[in-house]
Amino acid sequence: SMLAAMTFGNCGYSLPAAMGAKVAAPERNCVAYVGDGAWGMQLNEIMTCIRENIPTTAVVFNNGQWGAEKKNQVIWFGDRYIGAQLHNPWSYADIARSMHAEGITCTHVDQVEDALRQATKNQEEGKTTVLEMMVTKELGDPFRRDAMKLPVRHLTKYLPTMQVNESDSGQPTDL
Repeated sequence: SMLAAMTFGNCGYSLPAAMGAKVAAPERNCVAYVGDGAWGMQLNEIMTCIRENIPTTAVVFNNGQWGAEKKNQVIWFGDRYIGAQLHNPWSYADIARSMHAEGITCTHVDQVEDALRQATKNQEEGKTTVLEMMVTKELGDPFRRDAMKLPVRHLTKYLPTMQVNESDSGQPTDL
């Protein structure tokens, strides 16, 4: 089974959904996949996992940005970033350990398989794990390109910011 927010675009969904799935079927491993932007809205649930003994795994993709929002700003707003950059000097794996969960950080793709195996083993032993994946700032396509169109500026003072075409590259200029 897979539980994901996908086209709804909501934040804070993945770990609570995985927790509910784990409570409903405790014999199954449950993994939440989340970006670091949305993780800020749900990392506190790690404490709930520990307190209520709901062993789950959260894979946090840390790219230092609100990826979905930034992609919209790249495509439709001419690379003018507002609130999309996350300057997080901390480690989510360290935060998980401070909450008495397991924390693993992957800085290279060669570490992912072992980390996932360890997280699976941890869950089978009744432990919650945060697996922090350090990833590039490259952005994928939005789930709902049809949900937004280029903004139309009506006030004269904003006319210089009007875009007539979407971004050619589709990638941020601050890579």
